[in-house]
Amino acid sequence: MKIFVTNAQGELKQVEGESVVLELENGKTVELADLSNRLDYPHAVTLWGGRQPQENWTKEDLRLTEQLNLTLIAGNCVNIWPGRAKKGTVE
Repeated sequence: MKIFVTNAQGELKQVEGESVVLELENGKTVELADLSNRLDYPHAVTLWGGRQPQENWTKEDLRLTEQLNLTLIAGNCVNIWPGRAKKGTVE
């Protein structure tokens, strides 16, 4: 998977990495990772609420994962946020 960020002019700049972790203003994170190891979805990515669990994680480390919420905005756009959603609001 190639990872890019945009500069102020909107140009793509490639960066090295295995996944992308986005930290929101409230401190919660969403991790985007490659899903190429799945033969049924060879060109897909996964989104994790919080962080993607690792094999060496303890039960305590699992607190870094969170529920992921999704709202469809348009056919090519979704709103995604980690954490528990309250009815009618985003936490």
